[in-house]
Amino acid sequence: MKFDELKRTSAETADFIIGETARTAEDISDRVAGSVAEADTAEYMAGLLSAAGADVRTETFPVAPAAAFGWIGVTVVCMLLAFAAYFFVSMVSVALIIVAFVPFIVQGVFCSRAFDGAYVKGTSQNVTAVLPCEGEVKKRVFFTAHTDAAKIFRPQIKDRGRLLAAAAIISLLGAAYLLAADIARWAYLGSVGTGLARGEWLAVGLVGIVFVPFWGLCLFAIDPKTVSPGANDNLSGCFVAVALIKALAEKGIKLRSTEVGVILTGAEECGLRGAKAWCDAHAEEYKGTETYFFTLDTLRDAEHLKVQNRDLNGLQKLDKDAVSLFFVAAKKAGAECAKGGAGFGATDAAAFAAAGLKAASVTAMKPFAEYCHTERDSADNTDAALLEKCFLAAVQVVEELDGAE
Repeated sequence: MKFDELKRTSAETADFIIGETARTAEDISDRVAGSVAEADTAEYMAGLLSAAGADVRTETFPVAPAAAFGWIGVTVVCMLLAFAAYFFVSMVSVALIIVAFVPFIVQGVFCSRAFDGAYVKGTSQNVTAVLPCEGEVKKRVFFTAHTDAAKIFRPQIKDRGRLLAAAAIISLLGAAYLLAADIARWAYLGSVGTGLARGEWLAVGLVGIVFVPFWGLCLFAIDPKTVSPGANDNLSGCFVAVALIKALAEKGIKLRSTEVGVILTGAEECGLRGAKAWCDAHAEEYKGTETYFFTLDTLRDAEHLKVQNRDLNGLQKLDKDAVSLFFVAAKKAGAECAKGGAGFGATDAAAFAAAGLKAASVTAMKPFAEYCHTERDSADNTDAALLEKCFLAAVQVVEELDGAE
């Protein structure tokens, strides 16, 4: 069988993935969206794909890097002002809470570009590479991953993920408490709820002080000057995809009627902007032929390998056929893989699915992973065995598609 050689030499491919991940993490650091380092990374990977014989194109798009988490500052400042306003005018406090939640929902939950115009623009890029097949194209499959890295979370403690999750939940409870107190006081006072808080209303307001430190913790949760090495999130995912094209080309494997492609997106960490830009430009081109998009993101913890059937904080449904295809392929490749939804967060698969494309997300990250968006996401903290299995699963996907005539 023509894919047997790929499977037999998969350990060598894993060495390539690990080696390139380490080299890139060391040589091209600080790969935030819109940076020179991000562009250099995309250029380097495009060169590897071109050398493998793929048809490669690089397309730039405008991006507002600060839009990723800029909403946090707006939301927290509005909440602090709302807390102060409670003691004087309840209506103003309610209005500020509403204003606080608009960017939280629009940018934080839905990753919308609606407010990008309010931020300073830069330029990012997407790399698309396609390995042509021998005959008429009947199917296509793309493996996608992002080239940018995230700024790290604070504070510098091991369990910062749990701490920040707790702070976020308590902050939301604080907002709900303040809103309820405002409405109650407004109803009691009548008119617009004007009047200096006294007596029991003063006590109710002062209870809200317990939430202020948690709002403050959210405000300073991201270090604006330090970027994660991004070895697992998401250099290794990029190089699994690159390795597939490289291996197919080096082994001289010609597919009959299935095009295999790679999409390396920029600016994923600021709200899936690269994937959204790619879909704006190309989604309609790929709706006439059976095409699948598999996003590979944070392939680190083997016991948590799963193909997600929901994304975007659980709000975006992913394609059931794509989910099943990768799930079965992973099992055949010897990988213990589960199906499941997403927790808080999003991958590029959400953007592809929202554009009407058949997409699924493949992740392997434990809850509250200590390396997620931290300095611990380094090249010496990767899992070669898992990356090899993910490569084999990708090979199996291609074999399943090209063999199913």
